[in-house]
Amino acid sequence: MAVATAEAQNQAIERGYQRLSSIFKPQVLEGKICHRCKKQVYHAEKIGPVNGVLFHKACFKCLVCGQHLTMKNYWTNQTDPTDREVYCNVHVPRIGGSRLDQGAMGIKNAVKAQEEYKRMSKKQNQQIRMPGTLRKPNYTYEAVAIKRATSVPKPQQLGQTHGELHKGASIDKDAMHIKGPVEAQLLRQGYQRKLEKHHYPPNIYKKRKKLIDAQKRLEEEHRREEDKLLQEFHTERKTEVQRLSEELKQEWEVKLKELTDKFDKEMQKNKKKLKDNEKKQMTVNFENQKRELEVVISEKKKKKTDTMTLRLKEREQKKTATMVTRQSKQMLEMLAQEQERLKQELQQEIQAETKQETNGEPEPEELEEALEALEITPVGPKELPPPHPPSSRKKELYEDVKVFQDVDEQTIKVAQDEQTTYTDLIQQLTGNLVTDLEKVRAIYRWVTVKDLNEMEFEESLSTDTPMGLLRGIKLGTETYHVLFMRLCSYAGIHCVEIKGHSKSVGYEPGMKIKPEMFQNTWNAALVDGDWRLVQCNWGARHLVLNKDKRGAKVEEKEKPKSKDQIRYQYDEHYFLTDPDEFIQEFWAIDKEWQLLENSITLEEFEAIPFVRSIFFHHRMRFERGMTAVLETSEKGGVDIKIKIPEELENDLVFFYQMRFAEKERRQEATYRGAALERFIYQTMVDNTVMFSVHVPTTGEFFFEIFANKIEESNRISNDDSVPSISPFRLKCACKFKIVCNSLSGKMHPLPDCASGEWGPKKGSRHFGMKLQNIVHPNARSSPEPADSTTDQHSDSGSSYGGQEDAQDNPKAGIINVEESVELKFKVPRPLHFVAKLKMNQVETKTLEPFVHTGVEDGVLTVRVTPPQIGQFGLDIYARPKEADESTTLSHAMKYLVNALKVSNPVEIPKVQPKNPQTSKEKWGALPLFDDLGLKVISPKDPKISLLDVNQCSAEIYVPDNVLVSHKFIREPEDEMMDKVTLVKDEKDPRKYKYQISLPKTGNYMLCLFACRKNDETKPNVFNFLIIYKKNLASETNGTPPKTEERRGSSLFKKNFFKKSSEKDKGK
Repeated sequence: MAVATAEAQNQAIERGYQRLSSIFKPQVLEGKICHRCKKQVYHAEKIGPVNGVLFHKACFKCLVCGQHLTMKNYWTNQTDPTDREVYCNVHVPRIGGSRLDQGAMGIKNAVKAQEEYKRMSKKQNQQIRMPGTLRKPNYTYEAVAIKRATSVPKPQQLGQTHGELHKGASIDKDAMHIKGPVEAQLLRQGYQRKLEKHHYPPNIYKKRKKLIDAQKRLEEEHRREEDKLLQEFHTERKTEVQRLSEELKQEWEVKLKELTDKFDKEMQKNKKKLKDNEKKQMTVNFENQKRELEVVISEKKKKKTDTMTLRLKEREQKKTATMVTRQSKQMLEMLAQEQERLKQELQQEIQAETKQETNGEPEPEELEEALEALEITPVGPKELPPPHPPSSRKKELYEDVKVFQDVDEQTIKVAQDEQTTYTDLIQQLTGNLVTDLEKVRAIYRWVTVKDLNEMEFEESLSTDTPMGLLRGIKLGTETYHVLFMRLCSYAGIHCVEIKGHSKSVGYEPGMKIKPEMFQNTWNAALVDGDWRLVQCNWGARHLVLNKDKRGAKVEEKEKPKSKDQIRYQYDEHYFLTDPDEFIQEFWAIDKEWQLLENSITLEEFEAIPFVRSIFFHHRMRFERGMTAVLETSEKGGVDIKIKIPEELENDLVFFYQMRFAEKERRQEATYRGAALERFIYQTMVDNTVMFSVHVPTTGEFFFEIFANKIEESNRISNDDSVPSISPFRLKCACKFKIVCNSLSGKMHPLPDCASGEWGPKKGSRHFGMKLQNIVHPNARSSPEPADSTTDQHSDSGSSYGGQEDAQDNPKAGIINVEESVELKFKVPRPLHFVAKLKMNQVETKTLEPFVHTGVEDGVLTVRVTPPQIGQFGLDIYARPKEADESTTLSHAMKYLVNALKVSNPVEIPKVQPKNPQTSKEKWGALPLFDDLGLKVISPKDPKISLLDVNQCSAEIYVPDNVLVSHKFIREPEDEMMDKVTLVKDEKDPRKYKYQISLPKTGNYMLCLFACRKNDETKPNVFNFLIIYKKNLASETNGTPPKTEERRGSSLFKKNFFKKSSEKDKGK
């Protein structure tokens, strides 16, 4: 007895030791093979070990239903320790809890619900099933009792003893008492579906798995075809690179041999005549020429390589698109066939079970509703509708993007994971979605969230690794629209690609689009019987890292500390865009795919105003019909008016920018020292934004309008926690080309105030300031109410040539003053104000005594007393009273003040404007050249150098009301008028071409004189300097030519550039 006790104690100690030591034993893994798919597991996609085995992230899902799992929510088999599979909480095999039969409470209630449904359904319209008609049952298939009953192992798996102890455990999910009630409850919840993984009944998962397996098999075939095509691309690229290298190498050898032979020949020929230093100089020249040849060949190689790469990429993209189009069609056909076959199987099963239960045929209505509830992946119609305008507008499909909140959040989560097949990707994206609209939305958001252009790939990326399926994007063989079309086919959505032209980067208003220019491709997806336009590439946006609470910027390389810092940006406008809005940026070559009632031509597309998505996003519209190119009036003026929704007039902010359209002047932002923005008057009256443009000179200009909606951080309200206005970003809304062919009168710039909007609207929007009234103390009439205006929608009052033409319009920011004026504003909170008066050619400090501010009882009073008649700008700045002195004042508003009468004028010193364009050189354009509307067509550089060529030409543009003459002189003062011939263009007589023939080397000057037809004298307006030389290298037998000393030119010493006489006027 003692021995037995001792042995038992020893065995217990040994078992305890083994249990303790097992904790510290390393797990024995079965290689690096995925337990589910039996393929190799890479470190980046590994999950586990779980039960001593590894899984791919994509394979780590429930064995029964296929739900994707994580290390936090997976379950293992509690009844079989040898089972290494993973399950979800619903389908994990459990021990016990299966003492159920048909009298159990959960099943009784479910059966009762089925009978209740049958009774109530006979009293209702069978075609309409409204949500809420029947009370939702308390027990569904997810009920605890039924879940245990349907997932418990069968008695033969646990042994006879278990079956005797747990009577009724033979009830499984196919038992008649469970399956029928479950289906009835699913029907009752028909239109109350939530966005969750488990909305398919278990008996459908097997059917769906068959469909998914068939999809994967077809995808494998497509993948092999794609791999073969990519290999062909790789081989072709390699061959082309090798061919190009050999071609350039041969060219280099030929050029080098010619250069060497020439050098050797010259050395042998002049060997005895040349001195040592001359030989050395020739050798140095040879080496320099050799290096120059190397540079030329290298640049040529780079250009040819770029051209070749572009050509191959276009060809590869075309082949890939053709392949994907064909594969998409095959995928859709396979899905339709499999869906039909599975439907027939389901129909047969339901009919058989109904016969067993009722001993008769099932009612057609019940069978129809059951098939509806058991719907598998729906595929579009077999016969596709032709392209036609949609039957409804986008806003009728959904008014607020928030309806897709659940879909978008799910898509973003999926985009953060990695998938190895398109089938898995689509199952994660659309596996629980029902409508075509939801599926197309999920695919669009995935493409726009996934920053495909910035993804990094390994050089050798196999197809079975994460993101390997997107390698075509990185290689450039696949584009956004091809990827979108491919994904739609996997989801059972018909999609086509459309080719055409777009007003994309580099396009400017007024440009003529050639066939090879601005090519673009987009998609049309079939959603509920209508073709809808989608542009994924333009809709894609990158991640934005928001500023933290302290306002510090998050560095690009620094990883965000929390998900709150990440904000995914995309453009909603390019999802299911209405055709009449889409046509303003994209023109389809196939006019049927414009999806318009009346298609337009390419010329009409070019004439449409240049607009961007934010224009439509905020529902803007032009007050009248506009074109992309606007011609000014004789005074150089043109107006642009934009209507916005009334509810957004206090939320939208606008700005503008004007620049010269000529390439050589596009970097210039000023004209004679004044910013071009000062020739534009912008204001907002009610819900109309007005831009009155008066160009300062003849020519062509680009005028761009920016806009955006501001947030609460861009306002100063009653909240004391907001010390100042946060900066905000504006986006391009529209752009125009403004053409001024002739200009009468001189345009003066507006006072140099803060840039942007004029009038009280800005103060109301950002500071909550309200204009109460405007008081004219010395005016004959009574004080003017704040809302009164001569014409609220007038031309913003804007003849800059003189204030007498400007109409008084306080709402637009224009005030006509006699002696003085007072402006009174209601202020919502204590603010510190500063007002400044501006006038052209006058320092701001000089005008400080003529403007005063004061705040009393929450009312700001600004009093302006102009010192003399003229035009003034009034700037008002503000900041919270409690803000620190170092806090920058924010601009609140500005007014244009026209002083019409001043009884006691005050003399104020004037400051002459600085003209940065003034040059001491006598060649090029003089100030009057631009004023007269003259333009140089060619050459752009006024200095012309000729080597061994004695002929050249110069071409200018001359307006109809301008007279031009010329003189041609050779240094020092030899007049050679007979060497210049003036030829006018037959098609456009305003183009003057001067053809010049030079008799000998030297320095020449072509001087142009011009004036308007009514003027008496012609001043000098432009001068070309022509330097004519000959190459003397051949005459010196290879000896380096002596450097020619540049003599001081008498052309620039003498006062030659004087006004021409009256007799030269008609030349």
